[in-house]
Amino acid sequence: MIIHTLGPENTDSYAAAQSLLQAEEDDIVGYPSFDTILHELERLKGDCVLFPVAFQSARKPYGWKEFNYDYWEKIELLQVFARKTKPMVLVKNRDRKMDSAMIHPATKIFLEKYLSKVNETLPITYTDSKFKAWTAFKNMGLKYTIISEDVFEKEKTDNYQIVERYEPQMVWCLYKIKAEEERDQ
Repeated sequence: MIIHTLGPENTDSYAAAQSLLQAEEDDIVGYPSFDTILHELERLKGDCVLFPVAFQSARKPYGWKEFNYDYWEKIELLQVFARKTKPMVLVKNRDRKMDSAMIHPATKIFLEKYLSKVNETLPITYTDSKFKAWTAFKNMGLKYTIISEDVFEKEKTDNYQIVERYEPQMVWCLYKIKAEEERDQ
């Protein structure tokens, strides 16, 4: 079984895919975004894709629900399972250059609740993964981001402060991309 999902290896999707590997020939292919997987879907016939139900495109109003309905004739739902995400942290940059945030769209609710609690407003930009948001946060000197705690721990400095921590449960859907002959059945 080949599983296509969000990469790199430090993403929640990749970790969830690893939990499904059962045989030596099983493998995971990581992508820079779920949008890239959707763009490549036709060439993945016979392989599997793994999506969290929290999938939300950073580029357009399209998420897991739209994927499930949009491709219903081309996919077969093989497995649904629940698993906690890796712990995530909302990080504040004490030495920020810009009063803005970059996050993955699936984590928007966490940042919005925090900003409401501290009565703060600022521009929020979205990107394809928490890891990409973390990279932009550091490179651009942004005020906030949300990243997996294990990634943060590898690179934390005195300039960065954890202001909240989250570890929600996620529902995952493993789909098989049907071959042409399976699509008519």
